[in-house]
Amino acid sequence: MLDKLYIQNHSSLFKIDHKKYMFKNQQLIDKCKELIENKLGWGNSSLWQSQDFENLSNLIFEQTNVMLSASTLKRIWGKIQYNSTPNLSTLDALAKFADFPNWRSFTNSLNISHTPINRKKYDLKNAFFLAFLILACTLLISFAFFIKGAKKIIYSHITFSSRPVTFGVPNTVIFKYNVSKSNADSVFIQQSWDPKRRFKVDKNKHEYTSTYYMPGYYRAKLILNDSIVREHDILIESKDWMGMLHREPIPIYLPEKTINHGDWVGIKETDLKNEQLDNQKEVPTLILTHVSKKFNVSSENFALKLELQNTANHYNNPCKQASIMLLGTEGVITIPLSTPGCVGELKLRIGEKLVDGMTNDLSTFSTDFKKPVQISCISKSKSIKIDLNGTKIYEGRFAKSIGKIVGARVSFQGTGYIKSFDLKNI
Repeated sequence: MLDKLYIQNHSSLFKIDHKKYMFKNQQLIDKCKELIENKLGWGNSSLWQSQDFENLSNLIFEQTNVMLSASTLKRIWGKIQYNSTPNLSTLDALAKFADFPNWRSFTNSLNISHTPINRKKYDLKNAFFLAFLILACTLLISFAFFIKGAKKIIYSHITFSSRPVTFGVPNTVIFKYNVSKSNADSVFIQQSWDPKRRFKVDKNKHEYTSTYYMPGYYRAKLILNDSIVREHDILIESKDWMGMLHREPIPIYLPEKTINHGDWVGIKETDLKNEQLDNQKEVPTLILTHVSKKFNVSSENFALKLELQNTANHYNNPCKQASIMLLGTEGVITIPLSTPGCVGELKLRIGEKLVDGMTNDLSTFSTDFKKPVQISCISKSKSIKIDLNGTKIYEGRFAKSIGKIVGARVSFQGTGYIKSFDLKNI
């Protein structure tokens, strides 16, 4: 009878303490979500769509180097029914994105109150029942550590490598991997930072091919379950400047004769009509890119000068935009431009630092594009200064360089051209 009483009380106390723990932890998660929502400024999260969670996944990865899938984020935000608590690595990533070092630091910064256990209700009047409570808490903690240990991924004896089969684009890359000794349930290979380029592979096989359609410096990743366990760089080069119209999953490549006009590179709207690519229904995004290991420019000490113009003139394109992206081995620098009324849509990126036009004044990055504009960007000793038509529009420091600059990508909403481009070490 005493044994039966012990089991009944032990079980009920375990459930009580577990519910209390889950309630408090959910309060902390909700508070972290609130901070993230305020940081994003995307409005009420109940109205977020699937693409919003894809975008949030990208932003979290860019800031924390931890990939949380859109489905994981949907579970956390209650879009998908899920009764389990996120693991510690997921909570750490959320806390880091909310600008805390980790989850522990975040929770220590708060004072979340909760309703204490009613001692009369549960008859905790003496040391006998108090001992049961202590034992229940001990078992709960042990169980949590057991579950955490059970989910630990084994990846000490794996291999991951790749090689492109040709020069330029499109280019097939052959990946070789061996994860047969891992205890992972799922294995993925991801082409780059973009989670949309993640593909599931057979755990018991050893080769997988993936096609790259755009020149660039990519960091391929081997992912076991939700953990990135191996990554390496892939450089897809172009012979010279090449042009394409953005389209998923395969862009439209423009013939060299269409974009190379001698003293300028790009297209005008008449070129679209000549190539039967008229934009009456949808405004295209023109991408001009040149990637080569011959660039080899230090991102800590460089000078960039270029002249460009957005030439779009169509009723479907009220927001003329252009973007200059410098591709580094450790990140990117992105300089955005737009007509004055659309600067809220701009995003300036200096390595790991993102300046969003939704929450920052980027009106100095505006221009009417009625004539070509001159952009100057000078980086020296981890300080960077950007000029537009001879006027300073941004100056600041960046804590971490983007490595060696190996290419550039200039994009236009609509059509446009580059009249001059000069990038060099200083």
